[in-house]
Amino acid sequence: MTALLAPDPALPQRDALLDEERMAELLDARRCERINVKYRVGDSVRVVYRLDAARIVTGRTFRGRSRSVYRRAAAASDLGAVLHVQELEAVFWTFPNDRRLAGLRLLEDAAALRRLVGREVAGMRLMAYAPERAATVECLGGDGAVLAYVKVHWDAAERELANAEAAARAVGPRDPHLRVPSVLGASLPHGALAFAPLSGDRLDGVRELAPALRALGAALARLHAIRPLPARRFDRLDPQRLTLAAEVVGRARPDCAAAAERLLERLHDGPPDAAPVHLHGDANLRNALLDGGRVGLVDLEDATAGPPAADLGFVLAGLLARGEPGGEALLEGYAQLADVPELRWHTAASVLARVAVPAVGRVRPALLARLEPLLLAAAEELG
Repeated sequence: MTALLAPDPALPQRDALLDEERMAELLDARRCERINVKYRVGDSVRVVYRLDAARIVTGRTFRGRSRSVYRRAAAASDLGAVLHVQELEAVFWTFPNDRRLAGLRLLEDAAALRRLVGREVAGMRLMAYAPERAATVECLGGDGAVLAYVKVHWDAAERELANAEAAARAVGPRDPHLRVPSVLGASLPHGALAFAPLSGDRLDGVRELAPALRALGAALARLHAIRPLPARRFDRLDPQRLTLAAEVVGRARPDCAAAAERLLERLHDGPPDAAPVHLHGDANLRNALLDGGRVGLVDLEDATAGPPAADLGFVLAGLLARGEPGGEALLEGYAQLADVPELRWHTAASVLARVAVPAVGRVRPALLARLEPLLLAAAEELG
């Protein structure tokens, strides 16, 4: 897997940290399953493992200072919750301990969790975890039914709360195209939000993708019509972001550097101007749930004001990366975008900055294996 990445002199321990068998031995586990990774070329590695199908641990590299980080972390955590692996210059935390997400402690406080959700929580299931950034758990009732989803942020809870409440006010429960999660409760000191569950199937798992993409297009059109616009401006495809993306790809995959640079050059002039709309900001198939003819959009913390092609182009870039058709169905459902050059630019730019870079940072073998043809295909999208 890591053979797809160039050696990183600043992080010689990278491959060992991502080796499940070696980490099982180091962490005294029979089975070690990697469930998340964040690799920053030349800087750090963060990795999450599930040990023996139960315990969750997070490891992070600290160049030249792992011992001092460990001492501080051990002093602030429960006995046995933090481990120092000197040979890897890494410190490990046992969930719910986290270097930054102190709010995860709320999950161990039954009374606080009950106040947040509004009902007694009988069990929890970890659904997503990005160490030092955010974690989402599914809260279950005594009958096993899902009561709520609780999301704990490091620094974005207030923003997601405002975005979610604004969207819920604008959309309402009977909208024919779009659903958004309602907020059940918030504990901003913990960075925690509780959301009512939305029914439906995630779009990245549906069998008939074209009708789902048509419904997603209609849902995005409805979201884009919401006013007022979010205060934050969409900046993920700014020139400096694209330049950095090409540099990251070139360092991690020197064999793909020429393709990344070629794509960057084709993007140089930027997209045509477009009036800003209410963007989701992270529109992808994992954040969309199909329920009948409607689509529920979740994870609204990245809502921004920007061109409509920013959302649509990111979805199309994801389809290109998956080798899936469906772009026509998405645009049929959206039924409003007329500026084709703008959409092509945002699709190609999203491939570089929002698909290729995560392929490196999340160490996604399937994407890494076909990264060069993907970059070349994105350049072709520009005509």
